[in-house]
Amino acid sequence: MSVSLNQAIRIHAKVLKRRNGQRAARIACERAHHFLKQGDVEGHRVWIAVAEVTKALLSAEAGGGHPKEPH
Repeated sequence: MSVSLNQAIRIHAKVLKRRNGQRAARIACERAHHFLKQGDVEGHRVWIAVAEVTKALLSAEAGGGHPKEPH
């Protein structure tokens, strides 16, 4: 079984949200910043995507809706 990058991003976002609640998106942003400081642009891009999905999950939870998938 192969997991796509988008699936992996969504999995990480769900785990962050479950473990860290409202702090999850901030934690993902901090990880993105860490990768950028290390010069890892791809890692930065991936963790920014994790942060966006995490925000969508938290927003959907607060509003009772379903999160939109990032493009």
